[in-house]
Amino acid sequence: MKLVEILRKVPLFPYIRGYYDIYKRGGFIKVFKTRIISSKEKDIIEGKVEQLEKVCEIAKIDFRSNERFFYSIDTNLHVLGYPGYRRLGNLTVDYSFILERGLEGIEKIIDDKLKKEDNRYLKFLKRCVDAIKVYWRRCVEYSEELADILARVPVKPARNLEEALQSILFINSLLWMYGHPLNGLGRLDKILEPYYTKAENTHEIIKNFILALSKYYEFKSNVLPGDTGQVIVLGGEYNKLTQIFLEVMRELRLPDPKIVLRVNRNMPEKIWELSYECLKEGLGYPLFSNDEVIIKSLGEYYDESDAVDYSTSACWEPLIPGKSADQNNLANINLLKPLEDALRGFNGGFEELLERYRKSLNNHLDETIDTIESLKVEPSPLLSLFFPDCLKNAKDIAYGGTRYNINGILTVGMGNLINSLLNIKRVCYDQKRIKPQEIISILEDNFRSHKSLKFELENKGLKYGMDEPEVIELTNRIISMLHEKLRGKYKFGLSSPSYLTEGESTKASFDGRLAREPLGVNISPVKFTANMSYTEIFNFASELDYSKAYNGGVVDIMIEKSLMDRIPQEFTSLIKTAIMKGVMQIQVNVLNPKILLKALKNPELFPDLIVRVWGFSTYFKDLPKEYQEIIVKRALEYSKYGD
Repeated sequence: MKLVEILRKVPLFPYIRGYYDIYKRGGFIKVFKTRIISSKEKDIIEGKVEQLEKVCEIAKIDFRSNERFFYSIDTNLHVLGYPGYRRLGNLTVDYSFILERGLEGIEKIIDDKLKKEDNRYLKFLKRCVDAIKVYWRRCVEYSEELADILARVPVKPARNLEEALQSILFINSLLWMYGHPLNGLGRLDKILEPYYTKAENTHEIIKNFILALSKYYEFKSNVLPGDTGQVIVLGGEYNKLTQIFLEVMRELRLPDPKIVLRVNRNMPEKIWELSYECLKEGLGYPLFSNDEVIIKSLGEYYDESDAVDYSTSACWEPLIPGKSADQNNLANINLLKPLEDALRGFNGGFEELLERYRKSLNNHLDETIDTIESLKVEPSPLLSLFFPDCLKNAKDIAYGGTRYNINGILTVGMGNLINSLLNIKRVCYDQKRIKPQEIISILEDNFRSHKSLKFELENKGLKYGMDEPEVIELTNRIISMLHEKLRGKYKFGLSSPSYLTEGESTKASFDGRLAREPLGVNISPVKFTANMSYTEIFNFASELDYSKAYNGGVVDIMIEKSLMDRIPQEFTSLIKTAIMKGVMQIQVNVLNPKILLKALKNPELFPDLIVRVWGFSTYFKDLPKEYQEIIVKRALEYSKYGD
């Protein structure tokens, strides 16, 4: 039995795990400052309600005079998880529901249902509303200034933009204190439009809202600094607030919160211009998300009326805010590892190899699915309050209360796999220079005796990202293999944050990659070479079958700052054309390679340098060295050839 399984049975294990999580975030000092919020209730739902009540009773109130908005998170609280349960995160509550009804309106829904049925869970939800009101009263009594700010919201419905934003901030802070990570904000321009008037100070109001959200940056960060999940989705339907949000983000130059921009044929030129300006500033956002492709693809699992309102998880994976409890990144499938299994002892033809790969892939997927299905999800009455279907069904979000529970898997290493297969076809079958059974020994030797072959595999022949029928067909064939196995159970995507961590546990591969080196990044060439171009990459990506793979499909490119400055119209036209052709999602790092090289040696000399990592922006200086190095490596490749 593994040590961790033995420890899980120790009564103090939840505390050990809790303090370890705190230590990872803030070190030993943080451990001594933190107050653990636990519960002795055997009933897990009642225990979670009790934990919320404790949070609302003791959370420290942090408010500075003259602040427009109240946004307080007691970072020294830690809500203890129940052993053996996975806590929900990476979700977006229904903020429209909160703004339209307020806590009193939500409580009325619960009371009306309780008049018709004596339901234990609804009584727990009512206790949650009471707990939030306790915290609200504590805040109101804290100071006269705070009493004015919270005079109505979130207890009553919002009447104007400022009240709407304050209500969002109040509820959002509770989600963080209650222990839910990666809290999205949804389609704020659409949500806030009913509360918007052409007031002269709208820009300043939005600016203060963004500054409030940017607080507690370290506390909110998940795996890496900046990985907060604070996604603001704009667009799809465009209004004045779409423009104002982008103008504010351009002005503030903050890495967080981040912007996902829903793009379609009706997007105004002004929004294109502001998007270009934000990217040119090196902010790494907005990420462009193609409405036409995504809404159509979501039809496999979601009603069209809901699909049109899609938002995203912490990075880019689509979900329906306030209606889906989708956990979009429950696992990563490393697409290279089944190939290694398929090659062992193999001496057949190329089609036989692909069939052998399919079977090996299915075995890996079966193992992953077994692991996922053994997970137990921790209930959350607080989250459930803000998912209307949970109230309607009187059922917790963890137990199927929401309209959708369609979980997702990410894939990593597609580029390495395709390049390996293309190399095998060329070298072993077309040219007959190497026998298939020799490949494993070459890889286990880590190319030590085959350096010229390594160079050839990396740089010669067809490659992932090329606009070539053979490359596109092979990629879509792998996509079909995944979809055939996962259809009806899990959605999957073609982008993943784990290209570095998965690479560390992966042996050498026949694309010329050495053991433990990073895997390819999202939908982008594993190595950007002289015979590639941005147009070709987008043409390739536009031919992929996103109707089967829509849990994130990001083309991830780098552009040199000096080039970006010279081609504003050309850049916008490039992105527009890519979207119109059918590329699903695009994110862009605009960087100066010379500055990056200097920052790699002395990161502290460039404290404001922002880069895009995975699906978020962050300060370069805060990243681990290995992430800094891969960003610099890719930037230099694109700088050399990306004209």
